[in-house]
Amino acid sequence: MSFGSTLKLAREAQGLSTQELSLKTKIRGDYLRALEDGNTALLPERTFARSYLQRYARELGVDPAPLLSDFDRLLPASPEIAQSLQSQAVRNQAARRGLGLGPAALAGLASAAVILGAAGYYLFNRPSAAPVPTAVAAPQKTPATTPALTRTVRLTVSSVPPGARVFLDNRDLGKTPVKSFPVDARQNAVLRVEYSGRQSINQTISLQTGRNLRARLLPTAQGQSSLADLNTPQAAPKPATGAAAQATPPQNAQPAKPATPSPAAAVRVTFSAPSWTRITDKAGRLLFEGTPAAGTSKSFPAGVIIRAGNAGAVRVSVNGGAALAMGGSGRVVTRSF
Repeated sequence: MSFGSTLKLAREAQGLSTQELSLKTKIRGDYLRALEDGNTALLPERTFARSYLQRYARELGVDPAPLLSDFDRLLPASPEIAQSLQSQAVRNQAARRGLGLGPAALAGLASAAVILGAAGYYLFNRPSAAPVPTAVAAPQKTPATTPALTRTVRLTVSSVPPGARVFLDNRDLGKTPVKSFPVDARQNAVLRVEYSGRQSINQTISLQTGRNLRARLLPTAQGQSSLADLNTPQAAPKPATGAAAQATPPQNAQPAKPATPSPAAAVRVTFSAPSWTRITDKAGRLLFEGTPAAGTSKSFPAGVIIRAGNAGAVRVSVNGGAALAMGGSGRVVTRSF
């Protein structure tokens, strides 16, 4: 099993999310996910990535030694470092074998060790000036090859009612109103807005430019919540200025449209006790991840994949049917609905 799979299984067995472990280890969440996926292209320099792997394993209570060995096989050290390690291994092996040799052999090995040590010290110190520009050149290439990642845009999110919790790619931005929050510009990002007792919003948005969004969160039984971009041309306010009474019918019409397909394809998840839960669609897009409190209910479209850290506390109802537990209490279970 690879080091990434070992880390992921250990985290999921403890019912923890990468966001929670990012706060504990002080390691960026995208680096933790890259370690779990074994995607070395998204990791920083090898020295830092190896240190992150060791810190992550210790936080999960996993022996880091075999994971570091697997990491070294996947991402070998540079030739200079490998040669130094090989010389050290030769000296150690000779020292171990020397325990069973005679005095003459021991003296010969001791002399060889002195010579190798002097040569290694000379070679190690002499080219030390050469790796310095190499090490400096690596961070210089990173911003040059990915200039788009350094561009920052501003995200503003308000909600009705206010006080909703806002997440961007599982990063907690706080409660609404969130004003001019600096984020990295990117093509797609998953925005999630949650408020207790109301239908959550989970939507992919573009962050090529700054956004000013408002979430209207409706009670669960009254239809779907909606997300509006306040920077778009004001097409929605026109019917409201025509007659105030017409504002009510459009609100009633919005839940009426999704109400028809929603019961036919709804997957309702109810939590009888706290349980870490991750829900994705068939394409692997994250719809929800967290540890809801007991009594919480959430609805999703058909075709979702649910992974629960405490299967006995998670009950699922499909198309209005009976709510059944995903599995035994305390078990980690993954099922499709």
